[in-house]
Amino acid sequence: MESQHVSNRDNFSTKVKNAVAARAGWHCSMAGCGKGTIGPSEEAPDAVANTGEAAHICAAAPGGRRYDASMTPEQRSDISNAIWLCADHARLIDRDEVTYTAPALRDMKREREKAAAIENLGRSGSTPVGGLLAIGPAVICTGHITMVSATSWTLELQHFLLGDQHDLIAFIDGFDCVSAQDRYILSNEFGDGRQLLQPPILTRHTGSLGLVCPIAAGAQRIDAQELGTLLAIHPDTNDIYVDAKGHLARVGGLEALPQILQSVLSMQRGENVFRPKSGMPFFEYFEEFSGSVWLPELMKIDVIRQASIPKVDKALKTEFTPLRCVARVRGLEVLAETPINHRLPVSLDLNIQGVGRWQTQLSVYMPTKEQMLERAKLAEEVQRNIATAEASGRVR
Repeated sequence: MESQHVSNRDNFSTKVKNAVAARAGWHCSMAGCGKGTIGPSEEAPDAVANTGEAAHICAAAPGGRRYDASMTPEQRSDISNAIWLCADHARLIDRDEVTYTAPALRDMKREREKAAAIENLGRSGSTPVGGLLAIGPAVICTGHITMVSATSWTLELQHFLLGDQHDLIAFIDGFDCVSAQDRYILSNEFGDGRQLLQPPILTRHTGSLGLVCPIAAGAQRIDAQELGTLLAIHPDTNDIYVDAKGHLARVGGLEALPQILQSVLSMQRGENVFRPKSGMPFFEYFEEFSGSVWLPELMKIDVIRQASIPKVDKALKTEFTPLRCVARVRGLEVLAETPINHRLPVSLDLNIQGVGRWQTQLSVYMPTKEQMLERAKLAEEVQRNIATAEASGRVR
């Protein structure tokens, strides 16, 4: 019997490969090359080929070029150790470690990412070419909405930043098992999103994929002045406080909106150990895309999700969007390169029901990688305890 071969290479995940390609603008990072890595395939007239590779700066396994024994497996498979190259140059750097040292490759990566940011911003003035589209929670790609009707949106998909076409097909095939709040499409160009009523239909065009999406009507929003009153949170202490009359301070209507925004956007996915899949993926985006033109666009698309995709309150038997009165998300800007005291300052440009265009600045909670790893371990322990209790009949 043939023995199974177990690889000792610290390979990159699909998520890392997508991120490093996007940061390079899907062009080779080798100095003097800049070749595009997405193009027509010879397999079929309408097929697309990806000729780029996420290459290791320091080798993935002992014996490889630029191997660094002091690195952990996590560091070797991290995006910081990846550089996006065309196939020819990916092979070249593994033949010549004298010329292509780790510092030299990191410099090339950094220069290519700077160039990609300028190229993307230059094409559209303020946002990456094509904008972003999200199809459920596992797929985000660049592209456009090419047709709109009352019952469907038709999309043209280009480059994947999260997931790939196999994840998209899995979403379509398993649509009946997807929770209602994960059946959605979101558009950065529109600043809006819709719930999906049926599985999307995937088509292939020359150089791109098409998606026909049967949609529900837009979610209902309320006027900002209808927002209920809340205990006010002091901006300096981030805690409740007493007003001048000696009462617990409260806010309501439009004055409550900044506090609602900060509360919703600051709960990071994985923080709630009882519901580890709920919350915002800002931390994950920051880990992969900090310093790139894609970070604010990715953050924006998840603000759109909170503004346009309703959740069901089973107790009250009602549906509402978490950002109750936000009708459109026009823009999001990240105001600092790194969090300040675990807070990442951002500005938001929104359309508010009953108000019109409205802008604000707030600081989103951003935990550290170590904190999120601890929460993940705790979540696993909690889920094991729940499973044990259910198996023994203590939980019904």
